[in-house]
Amino acid sequence: PSQDFACACASHRFLAATMRTAVFAQLSFAQDLFLSRTEADSTCSVYDTGSGNCEDCGSCFNGGGRSGAVCKGQSTGYFCASDSPADGADMAFACMDWTFGSVGMRAAEGAFNKRTGDNVRMGVGTYGTSDDPQRGLGACYRMQISGMDKPLIVQSINTGSDVTGNQFDLQIGDGGAGAFNTCAGGKQPGVDTMYPGAYDASTWGKQYGGVDNKAQCQGLPKYPAKDVAMKSAGDDLVTLCEYGFDNGARQEGGGNPSIQSIARVKCPAELVELTQMQRNDDPSEYTAEAPVEAAHECEAGSGGSLAWCLTRMMDCRKPSGGFKDNVKAEIMVDGKRIVQPCLSDGYTRIDVQCGCSDCYC
Repeated sequence: PSQDFACACASHRFLAATMRTAVFAQLSFAQDLFLSRTEADSTCSVYDTGSGNCEDCGSCFNGGGRSGAVCKGQSTGYFCASDSPADGADMAFACMDWTFGSVGMRAAEGAFNKRTGDNVRMGVGTYGTSDDPQRGLGACYRMQISGMDKPLIVQSINTGSDVTGNQFDLQIGDGGAGAFNTCAGGKQPGVDTMYPGAYDASTWGKQYGGVDNKAQCQGLPKYPAKDVAMKSAGDDLVTLCEYGFDNGARQEGGGNPSIQSIARVKCPAELVELTQMQRNDDPSEYTAEAPVEAAHECEAGSGGSLAWCLTRMMDCRKPSGGFKDNVKAEIMVDGKRIVQPCLSDGYTRIDVQCGCSDCYC
């Protein structure tokens, strides 16, 4: 975000204005890019090998979804491997522009706020609930967070046994890889992991939670092993890590903010555009008249319950919402039944309309 520099020197004031203009221009460009990706390819032609089965997407689970890059290898589409790819094959990852504070996420916030007159931040992650036929996958929630100056609308695109009720695990720059790390430390960075180098505490901080302090963000690798897409998007991991500290999503010393209230709400189209996952049983409004109020503050720091905690993660792994067996077609919008993950650069979307050649699977 831009800052106002109180400078006595006119040249310093000019420099500050120039920097603000550059940031706003970057966000404007990202928003234009974001809006330009809304057209979907309603065919499954990329899977066609001449059989004719793909003219109407055949038996593909997610026909009509947004097109993307073809995942190389025998396991393609929504079956693209989430770890240990075969030689010469691709692997599916989480997308880095899903991260809290990314240029793309801030563009989505700006577009939504302009369209509705609201004033929120956005993100994705995991909401722990058993009171939902799909364990919360695809649902959006509006939360008020202690220490955050705006409400937060988030979409749950993942599940996890370590995320309990009324806890949300937000994807944030170096939020901790948890149990399933595909961020770094692989044998082939850019193939089986996203970032170069080892995944160790001296660089990445704790397995659960990442670095404890903003200053430690400077030690992170700025870009994935395949860095062109992230650089083009205007993001870097150091800035994404710092953004969480600056905007109330994480606390100095490794603490977790408290969720003060939460309610399921309608998913903003701007957030769905990033994830490509949408349910057909959404509420009708982006706000809730009677959100559930917190029973207590986050107790993570004292060894207590994680209920009512805004926790954090970044495992770079294809989320649960990207696996067709985790979703129920009858409560999903056609063409947006599953999350559209990314290749190892963290930005290039994989085509997930189908899961095999010839559209017969």
